[in-house]
Amino acid sequence: MVPLLEVVLVPVARNMPPDTAERAAKNPWFDALLWLALPAQIWMLWMFILVVPKDVGQGDFLSLLGHVTSYGVSAGSLGINVAHELGHRPQRAHQTVAKCLLLLSLYPQFLFDHNRGHHKLVGTPEDPTSARRNETVYAFWIRSVFGVWRSAWHIDAPMMRRFLVWEVALLLALAWVEPAALFPFVAASAVGFLLLETVNYIEHYGLSRKQVTALRYEDTAPTHSWNSNHPMGRFMLFELTRHSDHHAAPHKVYPTLSHHEEAPQMPTGYPAMMLLSLVPPLWFKVMNKRIPNN
Repeated sequence: MVPLLEVVLVPVARNMPPDTAERAAKNPWFDALLWLALPAQIWMLWMFILVVPKDVGQGDFLSLLGHVTSYGVSAGSLGINVAHELGHRPQRAHQTVAKCLLLLSLYPQFLFDHNRGHHKLVGTPEDPTSARRNETVYAFWIRSVFGVWRSAWHIDAPMMRRFLVWEVALLLALAWVEPAALFPFVAASAVGFLLLETVNYIEHYGLSRKQVTALRYEDTAPTHSWNSNHPMGRFMLFELTRHSDHHAAPHKVYPTLSHHEEAPQMPTGYPAMMLLSLVPPLWFKVMNKRIPNN
């Protein structure tokens, strides 16, 4: 229903007045919504542990598929997405919540590659999470997942080693509490981080930065990310769909992100475009003609 609503609802491109944006940036309610994602995701994991063994025991693989994808969608849209927002905050508490959310999705490497790799290299051949023109989402998944892993180890190997210990501890604890939930949890986590990588795919598909010298590219601008003002995606993804402004000003908190007239616009919202990306011929037909000559 969400992708269908994205097709019919009118985009809202207006921006907050500066004084309203300043108040929103200081409003604790917007941060409280982010912090609530952690107990929500822990509750989702607990429910997952309770119901999945029944699916396995009864051989109800349709129900198992539903529970695996449900946790995966929560891990991707709530867990990793909120971790993305909090991971950009300098405060230690925000960083800690972000790391916990990523651990529950078995994708902590995202934090290091995104903040210290992707934002620096976006729109360049060196960035594993910038999709190239005529690259399918399935080929992108492989390149990005392994590329993010390598990038994170290169950026902060000691922290990645600590995270690896925590991931192993989480999996061992899960195997001890409920062995039947272990492999479904790994599968659900894969659904979550592939959902994230699908978002990465549509956010920068076919957009590139010019190389101005042998050692540097042009500065990142709103033209190097796909933007969407469709209301359902904005609401459900904590304004992630205003991605052009996020890359132009990574320090801005999510309620204050702005629309830029020069940013390339998606024909509909992120949820619908994510589904479209799963059918590469249709995706190429819709998007290739929209790629700016940059």
